[in-house]
Amino acid sequence: MAGRGATTVPFTTKLTDFDDALIKRDICTREQCLLAKGMDEEQVLDLLVHEDVTREMAKLDEAAREAEAEVARDPLRHATAHATRDELDDLDEDDEFLDDAFLAKYREARIAELTEASKADRFGSVFEIEKADWTREVNEVSNACWVFVHLYQDYVADSAALNVCLESLAKTYPHVKFVKIRATSAVEKWPDSNLPAVYLYHEGEMQHQLIGSRAISEGPPPFTANSVARKLATFKIVDEHARLPDAPPPPPPASDGGTAAKVRRSAYSREDDATWDA
Repeated sequence: MAGRGATTVPFTTKLTDFDDALIKRDICTREQCLLAKGMDEEQVLDLLVHEDVTREMAKLDEAAREAEAEVARDPLRHATAHATRDELDDLDEDDEFLDDAFLAKYREARIAELTEASKADRFGSVFEIEKADWTREVNEVSNACWVFVHLYQDYVADSAALNVCLESLAKTYPHVKFVKIRATSAVEKWPDSNLPAVYLYHEGEMQHQLIGSRAISEGPPPFTANSVARKLATFKIVDEHARLPDAPPPPPPASDGGTAAKVRRSAYSREDDATWDA
């Protein structure tokens, strides 16, 4: 039994202006205020979860009402907004739309949008990634397009040359995503003798692995954007008839206390007795 003269405070989840001021100034959290009002941790958790669910349901209800209103305003636009070409053809045979004078106009406009979307310039530059980015920037993106991954080191001559070529390729073929990653960032002990290396990803998986300049390009030396493009054309990744302005070769890597000694002779050197088919 409460002591004589004791004052009891009704249990409440309502916060006061003073509580709000404390929370706003980061002096305490809402959870701490609720605990101070007599709630235990489980009650606080249940309350917060209930409030979150209530807010999300309200958002969903509002979105549903807006969607219904949009459909009511223009049912034909709604029916064709996200339709594929086959679905648009099916609408032509649907009695509900046969007599609608706007169907042909909508169908034509939607097909034009689909055509433009398929040619959209998604990229246009070369992206530097780290190992932690690989799944997101390579595997996931390759579900929508081809991804060209270049494993490189700055001090490997052909890697530096390929990086210059990629800048031109990325601008010419913006529907392909070109990324580069330092070889030892991707694989800790990747040997310089296996550089440059290229992985071509599509549909979430690696489709082709190209190790060395001879594998990455097609045709006679020197190592150019066009010779790389010709190789990509053999995989139907780019248009085989496209021609690119070839960039000048990069300057030789600077010496930094022995690093330059690691520079490998270009695989396209005319001194290595290589033979090529034009």
